[in-house]
Amino acid sequence: MTTVRWLLAQRRLHLTLRGGSVGLDRHVDCVMTSELTEPGEWLSGDEVLLTTGLRLGDPTIWRDYLERLDAVGVAAVGVGVGFEFDTVPADMASIADDLGLPLFEVPLPVPFSAITRAVLDQIAAQRSSRLLAATKAQPKMTRAAASGGSTAVVRELADAVGQNVVLLDTGLAVVAGAPGPTSSADLNRLRDLVIRDPTSAAAVTVTDSATIAVSRVGSGGRTFGHLGTVGRTALDDVARMLVGHAISLLAIEHAKPRQLRRDLVELHTDTLASALDDPTERVGVQRILARAADPSGRVRALALRFGDDDAATRGQRLLVDELDGRWHAVFVHRDGPELVVLLRGDDSVELAATLFAVVNSAGPVGGGVGAVTDVRDVADAVRQARLACRTAAVGQLADLHGTRSLLTVDAVRRALADAHTQLLAPVLNHDDEHGTELRETLLAYLEANGNWGVAAAARGVHRHTLRHRVERIEDLLDVDLTDARVRAELLLMLLGAQE
Repeated sequence: MTTVRWLLAQRRLHLTLRGGSVGLDRHVDCVMTSELTEPGEWLSGDEVLLTTGLRLGDPTIWRDYLERLDAVGVAAVGVGVGFEFDTVPADMASIADDLGLPLFEVPLPVPFSAITRAVLDQIAAQRSSRLLAATKAQPKMTRAAASGGSTAVVRELADAVGQNVVLLDTGLAVVAGAPGPTSSADLNRLRDLVIRDPTSAAAVTVTDSATIAVSRVGSGGRTFGHLGTVGRTALDDVARMLVGHAISLLAIEHAKPRQLRRDLVELHTDTLASALDDPTERVGVQRILARAADPSGRVRALALRFGDDDAATRGQRLLVDELDGRWHAVFVHRDGPELVVLLRGDDSVELAATLFAVVNSAGPVGGGVGAVTDVRDVADAVRQARLACRTAAVGQLADLHGTRSLLTVDAVRRALADAHTQLLAPVLNHDDEHGTELRETLLAYLEANGNWGVAAAARGVHRHTLRHRVERIEDLLDVDLTDARVRAELLLMLLGAQE
């Protein structure tokens, strides 16, 4: 990025800073020359404005002149000496210091065109460098798509554009993010952009701290998800080109021919079965299993036990479709009435609970979640999940290793059910007496982690309607649902009371 600091460091120009040193890191995208006393209305920001000061002889106009330029976002002001001024007046420099607007002196022998040419050459060099970097980033993303799927593409894109990148599925759940977690507030803004117009190709919103952009990932009329970027500044045209390339790769990844997708699922299933039959570390097996891991190479397992083989087969089909729709690497192995599913190490237990709910429709099922392990210890991850599964009754999902159990063993479940009946009585009674659905509204709101848009979509109501219902719930229970601890306790009660 070209800055005022860079410009003043060009020794051949002999420029001297006279005021406004705190603004030296302001971005510069062009150089303008004007002798107007009110040039601001012809400027859009990030310009270096050069003037000989011929109309600035009256000291009473200096503050207004500089304040107007600062207000439109001018990067710096250069005053050519040897005409109106022999040197930049001290009082003018003091005003620039007050504003933090860089004010520099241009010696008489230095033509304004030399400053313009220096900035243009620097911007062109940076653009060339960016384009060169883009030509290297594009094949890296393509290779990442082939070897690591959507998660690897997101990781490479984030590295190339220098911003947080988030991939959302059609349900607005996070599929992948890089280089680190995006704040809940920014995630909610991303989701709101999508909810506002789900079919739009792209949308942008700007806050005091970030520029948030989202683009639709799809093919034809089908939407597979949305790709968002969050950064301090807007993406430049090179970065937008890279985003477009990533979107194309993600669309291709998700729109693979049906037979190819089936073949890939079978390969993953056979690889998982092989790893369980023979835990000995083998390079080929580990390379394929790595597709199931998070960026740190970790996995966790979900074990499910059905009443019979047919129910397990139906459950397997449901899980394959659900995971595929979530842009998730599909590793689902069936052994008689049991299914074993590999999840990423950074997948939450809530995802396991969602998958458990999906397969519940296939027949009576109990399930267990194992601890997070290195992908090389996948057999141990599955062993732990199976142990948890054996402790669960039909209709239960046990997480014996997590700090937060969702649907665990009977004693805890009974305690949660009792608390549900007692503490949620005002809401339950209101529903019985008035035919409302406040309990379901509360559950949707908590499962959406307080996201108004996601919860409203889940209930099929407008966000304003949802807000009104949640406020009513807060009044009935005398609680503050902005408190994370309160939300967690209520969610456990609701989940523990479910049959």
